[in-house]
Amino acid sequence: MSDDLHLRDLRYFVACCDCSGMSRAAERLHVAQPTLSHALHRLEQQSGHALLIRGRGKELRPTPMGEVVLEQARRLLNLSDELSERLHHSGSAEITGTLRLGSIQSLNLTLLPPVLARFAATHPQVTLRLETLQGTEMARALHRDEIDLAVVAGAPASALAGLSTHQLLRERFVAIVRRDDPLAARGSVALRELASRELALVPADSFTGRVIEEACAAAGFAPQRRLALASGEALRETVRAGLGITILPLGYLSPSDPDLRPVELTDPTPRRSVLLLERPDSHRSRAAVAFSELLTTHSHSLQGTR
Repeated sequence: MSDDLHLRDLRYFVACCDCSGMSRAAERLHVAQPTLSHALHRLEQQSGHALLIRGRGKELRPTPMGEVVLEQARRLLNLSDELSERLHHSGSAEITGTLRLGSIQSLNLTLLPPVLARFAATHPQVTLRLETLQGTEMARALHRDEIDLAVVAGAPASALAGLSTHQLLRERFVAIVRRDDPLAARGSVALRELASRELALVPADSFTGRVIEEACAAAGFAPQRRLALASGEALRETVRAGLGITILPLGYLSPSDPDLRPVELTDPTPRRSVLLLERPDSHRSRAAVAFSELLTTHSHSLQGTR
């Protein structure tokens, strides 16, 4: 690749990949579409390779070489942006820049809100970007440098290859039932007692679904999945409406909920690990370090309550 490579051209290329087309990328960057076309042509001439092709629906997607350039371009642009911030705020102890986070929906609603609020109040010059991803998408987003840190739950080791992991806490699962359900009066039940009950559960092939399936198998039965929903919140509300019972981490249910009750599960108690992920070769910005420390402290304070 030529030594005359311009960061601006790389930024335009990344935007085209993210937007899957030049029109949307031009709108996002506030530049004319011909300007993007010239930049992409120049980049392909310098690299000696085609970097983008038209996919189905005429959407742009990177070629195999484009994927390589995209990953490196993201890292280079992040380093450039961080250097600019540091130079602009040189001599200041204040943390600045942008922190890109990825998390699953359930943790966006339970674990992260107080951490995000505390971090934003403590570091007002940092722009936070939180992207909601499926657990299976998290590793890819990190490897492609689309996010700086990820928070995931229940992920098996096979899904985390090549990543640095830090356990934040272990969440235990409970049965969530209506207050008029016979189980509501009991403090706990053996998991096998749910074998005859209709259950509303997350899909079996999700990380959380696999945790539940494995626990049920250990208890000697396959769950009667009456309804499969990817949203824990929707499952909770489905139970409230009268359809079956569900199994979810305790954090999904408010202690003051007027309609629903948690019932502890034993023999075994399903649990999932909540993990903080990052690339082991990544440069940790001051914002990433500060957020990791705050999230770890908050998570440890919850251990034993979930």
